[in-house]
Amino acid sequence: MNELVMLHSAIALLCLLLGLHFLLSAQGRPWPARLTGATYLLYGSQSLWLVLAMLHIELFAGQTILRPIGALLLAPLFWCFFQLLQRPNAKLRWHDLWHLVPAALTFFLLLSGSALLDYLDLFLLLSYAAYLTAVALKLIRSSALLAPLGDAAPVARRYLQLQGALLGSNLLIEAALYLELQQGGSPSQSAMLLPAAALFLLLHLLTLLFALQRSPLLEWLYQRSDQKPQLQAQVSKSQGSFLPVEGPAPLADETPAVAEKLQEVYQRWLALLEQQQLYQLEFGITLAQAARKLQVPARQLSQAVNQCYGASFSVLLNDKRIEKAKQLLLQSPPLPVTEVMYQAGFATKSNFHKEFARVTGMTPSAYRSITPAQPD
Repeated sequence: MNELVMLHSAIALLCLLLGLHFLLSAQGRPWPARLTGATYLLYGSQSLWLVLAMLHIELFAGQTILRPIGALLLAPLFWCFFQLLQRPNAKLRWHDLWHLVPAALTFFLLLSGSALLDYLDLFLLLSYAAYLTAVALKLIRSSALLAPLGDAAPVARRYLQLQGALLGSNLLIEAALYLELQQGGSPSQSAMLLPAAALFLLLHLLTLLFALQRSPLLEWLYQRSDQKPQLQAQVSKSQGSFLPVEGPAPLADETPAVAEKLQEVYQRWLALLEQQQLYQLEFGITLAQAARKLQVPARQLSQAVNQCYGASFSVLLNDKRIEKAKQLLLQSPPLPVTEVMYQAGFATKSNFHKEFARVTGMTPSAYRSITPAQPD
């Protein structure tokens, strides 16, 4: 019992830190970050109520009803988080609140002592299973659901998978406990509790480390999605260089010194981009990560790219990837298009074909078939 109390106390503390971290870092994609913070606060509160119950500490009347209500909120919050990622503005809508109705209904049933509470554990299992299945099926059937996230879509998908795995682990543990109860066992004596607590502690500790290190797995949550550029860049076919169609109008308060500084930042970024082939990273590179490499503010780097290149930070990266893809298509004819996509730095076929058509006006296969091959 002492080990279980210590483990869940540590989980409660870690989840409290994670929850506050995401809630206070909600300047990028505010609502997804807020829901992530609320989810970790819920995980923490679940462990806290369990610790208080094991120590027979009652802070206020009716304290015991909070744990089942919190458990019923976890799956709906996961679903709402998934819905936010599919919306360009990433904001909650009124109809999202319908997913909170089961938890509200459970609250009233607990207060009234209804006989329906005998089926609460079964309903909790069905809720977890239904939401997890719905998210998994939607992701499998359509790879474009997370398109509003742009370049962040692949890493957001992986983050969703990890959150789903965490919720799925919860589902398996709750199912095992439910079966033990049905066979006459006692929840407090279950052999599942200690290894389950150790697993959750490890997962939450890893998440905290990722958050503190601003890992790419979480970095996308802190960044605003790129605005659609008003001006698109075009590629010079003869030289393979990037030429903006028309440079953006200078800022009203832009001085020659500011313009010179922006040009210097832009040139440094281009040199670093080519030198380290940063556009080919598995998860790409975010504006904040690029700014840290250059040791300049992210806003300044974004402004430099927009002013000097005539398009957004993400468009520049995708243009570089397309140039690499064109080179691979022509120099390595036996190389499959999918392999070209990965080597160029794209993570999904839909984004690769969309960006390739934007730059060249044709598909990768068509480009390869009508363009003379070049020697390696």
